[in-house]
Amino acid sequence: MSDVLIKGKTDASIHFDLELLQRTSADWPLPVDRVSIAGNEAYVWFERKTAFRNAIAAMEWKMPMENLNNGTERLYLESPAIEEAASNSMTHFRANALCKVMKNCFTHAGYVMVEKDTLEEADLQAPVKRIVFVQCKNRISDEQQDDTLERQHRVEILSGLVLVCSDLVDADDYIRRRSNAIQPIAQQRYGVRIHDANELERMVASLGRSAAIVDVLQQKHSSTIDLREPGHGSTHMSNACKRATFILYNFARLMSIFKKYQLLMEQEGYPRIPPVDEVDFSLLTGREEWNLLYVYVIGFPYALRRTLGDGELARIDPHYLLQFTFGLASCLSKYYRSTRILTDNRPNLLPVMIARLHLLEAVYNILQTLLHLLDLEPIEQM
Repeated sequence: MSDVLIKGKTDASIHFDLELLQRTSADWPLPVDRVSIAGNEAYVWFERKTAFRNAIAAMEWKMPMENLNNGTERLYLESPAIEEAASNSMTHFRANALCKVMKNCFTHAGYVMVEKDTLEEADLQAPVKRIVFVQCKNRISDEQQDDTLERQHRVEILSGLVLVCSDLVDADDYIRRRSNAIQPIAQQRYGVRIHDANELERMVASLGRSAAIVDVLQQKHSSTIDLREPGHGSTHMSNACKRATFILYNFARLMSIFKKYQLLMEQEGYPRIPPVDEVDFSLLTGREEWNLLYVYVIGFPYALRRTLGDGELARIDPHYLLQFTFGLASCLSKYYRSTRILTDNRPNLLPVMIARLHLLEAVYNILQTLLHLLDLEPIEQM
């Protein structure tokens, strides 16, 4: 199976200079190793050793997206104005979650964020772009929009309603219910064994909050979420507890691998992990290893770009970032099941283990960044 399949939009055969492509791509982060063409399809294989080294060394999860924002555009994010009686409703919880996630994403991408208490002063220097989350969009004429300076610097993002059953008190009540539902999942499926009652209560409360965030982020931000009956409406997210726990469990599992390797270095003489340029990444031949690199390590900047609307603020897509995160956790889980990461301290086993640890360190950094962007609290032990 090739690394990438390129398919033409028509039935016409694909033609290009393969030798020129290989020579030109030698300076690319992902050099082309070979290409096979069959009609309107081109099967591309990359030089994986170089691809792994370049992608891991680039550490793009740390880099702001200069081509999305030149560092001068300033943003102010505003949650919808809601009556005090509804200030702790699930609809308001959803709007606040969307606002927090998008603020995290814009900050990570290098945008300058303006806080409410400095907004008026900042506006005097240059207009600040306002992104306002609303329950319903204001209808104004084209003339009004053209003539109103405020409208030119204001983007309205629709945050959909959350319909709940009559016995649900508020968002705090919903999180408590999620916490109660998530405890047996954490203990039975993932083997959580925390004997300190206070620590267990804190962890379960954190998981409940994360599950609630997953609930409200799992579908398009403008759509209505119906939580009144399981399965009612477009999606109820009946598996949100499992999905939130699944993501956090896989992050905790990554943490445990590196903690265990630290102990192996201290107690059993395992070597320190060498720099990237000293690692033989040609040993990483597994399908999941390539998927982790190509789809998630290399693909993270694209996922963030799409979340931010690819530069068009009105087209933000926060639920895509959650889909990307769950996909990464799923790929990682599959990799765990098929691959033994930590092996014996033997010369014939160490090189591939070191290469895998470098890959997983990059995945760990990506997943840690994603949890921060989504405002999901990491769980260190599960």
